[in-house]
Formats: sequence, C-alpha cells, structure tokens
Amino acid sequence: MNESNNEQKQEITSESAENVSPAEENTQAQETAKPAEKQAEIRNGNPAAVKRRFDKRNMKHGTMAVVLTVLFIAAVVVLNVIVGIVSDRIDTTADLTDTGIYTLDEATTTYLAGLEKDVTVSVMNSETSFESGSTFYKSVNELLNKMAMESEHFKLQYLQIDQNPDFTSRFSGETLSENYIVVESKDTNRHRIITPGEYFSCPTFRDNLSQYGYPETYIEQYVNQYVNSSYASQIIEGSNVEQAAISAIMYVTNTDPVRVAFTEGFGEADSSSLSSLLDKNGYDIETINLQQAAEVDSDIDYIVMYAPSMDYDNDSLTKLSAFLDNGGAFGKNLIYFASYSQPDYAPENDEDTSMKNLASFLEEWGIAIEDSLVLQSNTDYSYGNMEYVHLQQIQDTDYAGSAYNSSLITYDAYIRPVKQIWDGGSKGSVEQEVLIKSYDGAYLRPISTLSDSDFDKSGAESGSFNDAVVAYKVHSNTQAVTRVAVFGSDMICNSMFMSYANSNNQDFMINMFNYISGRTEGTTITAKSFSSVGFEVNQGNANILAVVLCIVVPVVVIVAGIVIWVRRRHR
Repeated sequence: MNESNNEQKQEITSESAENVSPAEENTQAQETAKPAEKQAEIRNGNPAAVKRRFDKRNMKHGTMAVVLTVLFIAAVVVLNVIVGIVSDRIDTTADLTDTGIYTLDEATTTYLAGLEKDVTVSVMNSETSFESGSTFYKSVNELLNKMAMESEHFKLQYLQIDQNPDFTSRFSGETLSENYIVVESKDTNRHRIITPGEYFSCPTFRDNLSQYGYPETYIEQYVNQYVNSSYASQIIEGSNVEQAAISAIMYVTNTDPVRVAFTEGFGEADSSSLSSLLDKNGYDIETINLQQAAEVDSDIDYIVMYAPSMDYDNDSLTKLSAFLDNGGAFGKNLIYFASYSQPDYAPENDEDTSMKNLASFLEEWGIAIEDSLVLQSNTDYSYGNMEYVHLQQIQDTDYAGSAYNSSLITYDAYIRPVKQIWDGGSKGSVEQEVLIKSYDGAYLRPISTLSDSDFDKSGAESGSFNDAVVAYKVHSNTQAVTRVAVFGSDMICNSMFMSYANSNNQDFMINMFNYISGRTEGTTITAKSFSSVGFEVNQGNANILAVVLCIVVPVVVIVAGIVIWVRRRHR
C-alpha cells in the first residue's frame, strides 16, 4: 500500500517537473540561492553597508584632517605673529663675533633703561641700502636697532634724503648727507647730526692727520670723505655709534647744558680730544679769546686753558679772576693743563721767556708748577720701559667717582710736578685736594737737563709727586664753589691714552667735570674693534656647542626615530 502511494507521488512530481517553464526554473533557482547568499552576507557583511561604513569613516578622518590642517596653519600664523612681536622688542640674535660688534655695551643698556624723554633717531638712508654698505654699516644698523629695543623712548626711522624734503629742509644751514644720523628731541627742540666719521672709530688715521698739522675741522672733513670711499676698510678700526648716539641723546635732552669755553690766542695745544669727549657727553663747547673779549660771559661754567705756549698778559688774567669770583657769587671753574714744552714758570734769568704771570696767578690758589719732569724708575709703573711715560694713582675724591680704585689704568707722560705751596694744603678760604699722583719710585729731573746724557738720577729728589691738584673756595651762604684744577701735563688727555681699552683717563675726566657740574649722568663707551672681527668662539661657547651638537641633537633624533618606529609597528 505504502509502496503504491510512493510510486504515485513520484509520478506526480515527475509530471510536475516536466510541466515547469524556463522562467519558473530561474525563479526557483533564485529562491534556492537566497539562503546561500544570506549565509554569505552573514559571513562577509553587506557590501552596501560596508561601503556606507567606509564612506562615513573616510569622511570622519577627512574632516579631522582638514580641521587639524586648519588648526596647524592657524597656529603657525599665530606663532609667526608672536615671534615677530617678540623679535621687535627682544633681541633674539646671537653675536658670534669675537669682538662683539653686534652687542650693546652694558653702559649703553643702563643709560637707555633710564631714558625718560622721547628722542627720534633718523638714519638718512633706507635700511636696506644702509646696512648693505659693508660689514661696518651692518654692525651700526644692528646696534641702532638693539638700542631701539632697549627703550620705548628711542624711536628709530630711516629716511631717504631725496624723498623727504620737508624733513631735510629743517637743517638747511647744516651739512646733511647720505648715511648721516639725526638725533632730535621735540621736548627741547634741540638736535644733533652724527656723521659717519663720528660713529666710526678711525684713531690711527686721525692721529696721522694731526701729526701732519691738519686742524680739527679739516680732519673731520677728511675722515668723513674716506669712510665713504674705497679706502674705508683701511681707515675704519671700529664702531663708535653707541658713544655717538648716547652723547647726542644726552645733548638734545639736556634742558640746561653746561658751557665750557676753551681759551685761544696764547698758542694753546691741540685740545680736540678733551673737547670732543666733553661734546660727546652733552657739554656745549666754545672758544674764547681773553684778549679780545671785554669780559667772560657769566653764563659760561668752565674756562679750560689747555697748555698755552706763551704767558698770559695781566689784563687777560684779571678778566679770568673776575670770572672766577662771579661778583662774589662763586660757582665758576678753571681747568688748567701744563706742558713740558712750555717756558719755565720760575726762570733763573728774569730776562728769559717765561710763564711768570701765570705762575703768579696760580700762586694765589696755593699752586706752583715746577720746571722739572716726573720720571718713573720703577719698571712696574713705567710704560714700555720709558721713564717719562708712566702709570698714575687716582686719589679717593668725589672728583674721581668710579675711576678711583678701578682695575683700569691712568696713563700720563712728560709730567711737570704740581706743588702745593701752602703747609697743610689750605690758606684762608682756599682749600686743596690732590686728585692724581705718581707711584713711589718716581724722581724729578730738571727740564733743562733733558739733553744731558750724563744726568745722575741717584742724587735726584725721589718719591711720589702730584700730577693734579684742585684748589677751591666755598661761598659761606650759598655753598657755591669756585674751583681751579691744575694738571701737570696735557698728555693725560692725549688721544692715544684716551683710546686704550684698559685706560680710565676718559672716565676720570668725565667724572671730574660731571661732579663739578652737579651732573649724575655721563658715560664713556669704548669703540668696538673691527680689526680682528671673526667668528671664533671662546672655550665656554665651544663646550656648549659641543654638548648641543654631539649629545642633545643626536639624542633628540634617536628618540624621535624610536617613537615613529613604534607607532608604525602597532598600526
């Protein structure tokens, strides 16, 4: 029975299969394949879904990349702006030159830190053209920019002469050429023009011209001509722009300048080194001929008599005495420099040419200049084994200021001893102080014996002798002081001694004038030498560079490489 039924079913199935169309067969095949496809989808995922997920992930990473890129660019821009602002206000450069031609002197930064009045410094050229002139000009430009960074009151600008007629017309009566620098103050309406010959140091060239007898005015013209020529590298020895700029600032911001008058008409020696030093430190310099002037202008603060080669007449000395008395008000000053080449102050023969009138004038102040030279037998204090050139001791006085007990050296040569003729150094209302004296081991040799080869110094007077003495008297009511300072030699202000890097001759002179004038400011800045400019580093810098290049940089590179390798390995 069952077998019969099965046979019937098979027959029916067979008949049904025979009656199915091709389309129906495809439909059935697809339906049969659906479970298999579904299994494949289960195993492999839906391609469309996978594509959608892939697109979403790409969009997510792409958006993140764009955001990060934008943030990075924004950070770079902000950082660039910050660096620009910082670099304008803070020096971010390193000076690798062995003479520091791009580094400001400490005295410069100290002065600028205390600057309270606005000043404008105008360089007469475009900055690009100015600094491209040579290494010399690049150094000057760098120093000027660093000075501007040190003080908000220091405004630096660059103006081309042919493009700024309104500016240049204000100085129509003065010489104003390319690369000149104008320093001015609106508060005082004062200005000063600095020439290339002033902001470049050319001491050897100047000395050579001076030895040929050229006057100071011609020397300035020649220096300015040559520093802008093809010979510049042969005569420029250093940069003096800091001293020149600070001096100009002091001058233009000073509301009550001190007037210093140098006498002329009596064969005075060349005083340009001293007058230039005072001028650079803000003093008003002028000349006066006592024979021609009816009287000395009461607004003058100092008279400087710089090694006259002939005696003064009594009428001129009377005018000088009246100036010092100032109508009984006091408050005036005389600075006198002697010289070994002068005639005797106390001649043995009254008929000989002498300085008798000046000797009598100084005697009223208790001072005598002797007709001898102070020589130094102790080689520890002589210069280059030359007995007539030797080191001096600055005494502990208010006049010396920081020059006293300084590690720097005071040079002088061909010194006449300055003698205090009163016991105790005072008489009546006049008192005295010794400013400078020689070291022990010095001895006196009469000037009249200098040509004698058989002079026996063993019998000469020896010891320590005065090089400079100041006599003064104080007003009993106002406390105003009148002073007469006498130096035994004009060589103490010699340009050679003044320019030595280890010399404090300049410091002493400025300190003395400033103290007498009641001024607290004043600065001397040594010129930066170009003679040995190089990029040699000292041992300390060499050690730092060695550590950075041989240890720090390799370690940073190795660590960065390891980090990158580890991150890539674990992706």
